[in-house]
Amino acid sequence: MSFFQWLGQVGVTLHPGGWGTTEKLLALLNLKPNELAIDLGCGSGRTLAYASEKFGVKVVGVDLVPSLASRALKRLKEKGLIGFAIAADIMVLPFQSETFHVAWAESVFVFLPKPDAFSEVARILKPKGRFGMIELTWRNEPRPEYCEQTRQFLGVQRYEVLTVQEWVAMLESSGLGVEVAEKMQSHAPHSSFSKWLSDWWDLMRLGFGLAKQVPISKWGEGARKIANLFRYTVPAIFVTVKKN
Repeated sequence: MSFFQWLGQVGVTLHPGGWGTTEKLLALLNLKPNELAIDLGCGSGRTLAYASEKFGVKVVGVDLVPSLASRALKRLKEKGLIGFAIAADIMVLPFQSETFHVAWAESVFVFLPKPDAFSEVARILKPKGRFGMIELTWRNEPRPEYCEQTRQFLGVQRYEVLTVQEWVAMLESSGLGVEVAEKMQSHAPHSSFSKWLSDWWDLMRLGFGLAKQVPISKWGEGARKIANLFRYTVPAIFVTVKKN
């Protein structure tokens, strides 16, 4: 069973940096009321709903896992928010070119082929549209062997952490001008106690949920591998504007 199938069964998604990094990313994107925004890899819709509630944007969520997209849509409906969520592949998004004012992603592009994935983001953005993301980068020297260990444990086709300079080069080559490229100091930037508690609770639910899907021996081995990866990485925030 792959990582994405696990997430679909557990119904919980998290990303490096937690909620404090999410709040910072959305603030840097300067969201405006009634803009059309897309969350790429929306998971269960936590960020999607928050952006709609706080900033008044009209939101669209896409996720590769149908059950997660359904959870996100249910969250929006329960809160009475304007928007929808669908199951879709980020590499071939079912939207016309120049549709969205703003897009964001949280720990998604480590799983995708680059720069083709960024070119698809640029395609769906309006001229001067903004794109922001939270992705892992190397704390100091790259240790690609830990990416390969993580890829094998998660059962995915690709898992690739880049340096900040490499991320910037990929974005720029895809027609996205980088305005912010900030390496965070840790995996848990400051956030309010309630948001920190929510992150902690989701982490526990995710851990217990995934532990039920795989043998204990494999889960313990995988946890050690992921711990090694996190030892050498930190989250980074990137904010870009589509070039003319």
